[in-house]
Amino acid sequence: MHYLIEYVTLCNKGLVRKKNQDNFWCMGDFLASENNGIIEAISGTIPHKNHPTFAIFDGMGGEQQGEVAAYISATTFDAFYKESSKNDIKHFLSAACTNMNDAICSHVQEQRIRSSGSTAAIITFGKKDIYICNIGDSRIYQYSDKILTQISHDHSATGFTDRKPPLTQNLGIPKTEFVISPYISKGIYKNHDTYLICSDGLSDMVTDEEIGETLGSDTDIKKSAEKLMQKALNAGGQDNITIILCKIQKQNIFNRYRRV
Repeated sequence: MHYLIEYVTLCNKGLVRKKNQDNFWCMGDFLASENNGIIEAISGTIPHKNHPTFAIFDGMGGEQQGEVAAYISATTFDAFYKESSKNDIKHFLSAACTNMNDAICSHVQEQRIRSSGSTAAIITFGKKDIYICNIGDSRIYQYSDKILTQISHDHSATGFTDRKPPLTQNLGIPKTEFVISPYISKGIYKNHDTYLICSDGLSDMVTDEEIGETLGSDTDIKKSAEKLMQKALNAGGQDNITIILCKIQKQNIFNRYRRV
C-alpha cells in the first residue's frame, strides 16, 4: 500500500508572551532562534516511503534562553535526521533525543548559564507504522474514525491543582542529574487518519473535545489548523502556539502500461 502524508505547520507568538520560544522541524524547515512565529503556513505532501518526520520543540519559559534551547533542538535534529539511518526508527528517535539533550547541555556549560530546556514531540512515518516520541508536555494526538486520542505521554508532576505542574523530564538535563527517558511508541496508521502535534499553547487553551470537533468539521487540514490556532487565540493566547497537522491519504498507483 502506498500513502501520501499531507502536512501543515502553523506557529504564532500568542497574545501575551514577548518572545516566541517555540520551534519546529517540518521536513527540514525550522525557525531562527529569534523569531515571532510564521505568517504563512508551511504545507506540502510527501510519500510515506521518504520517512516523513515532524517535530515541535517548546523552549521552557521558566528557564534561561528557552528560545535558544528550542532552536538548538531543531538544528541538532535537522543534522541528525540528515546523517542517520531510519532502518530502526525507535533507535533513531532515542538517539536523536540524546543528541539534542547533549547539545543543550553543552550550550549551558559554554554560556555559563544556570539551565536551559525544551520539550520535544516527534512523529516519524515508517512503511506501515507510525512512531511517536515525546519528552515534556508537548502533545501528540491521533484523530481516527471520529475519535481523538492523546497518544503522547505528559512528563508532568502530579498533585498540583492550583497551578500548571512542573515537568519531570525535558531536553537539557545533564547526565549527572539523571538520564532522560523519552516516551516512544509505535502504532499502525490508515487512510484518512489525522495526527496533531502541538505545544501547550494549544492544549492548555483548547479542550480535547474542542480539538476533536474541529478536526472532524473539515477535511481540509489547513483550515482545521487555522481554526485551532484561532480558538487558542480567542481563549486568550497565553502562550506561544505551534501546530502541525498530518493527514494520511492513500495513493492511487496506476499501471504504467496499457493493452494495445
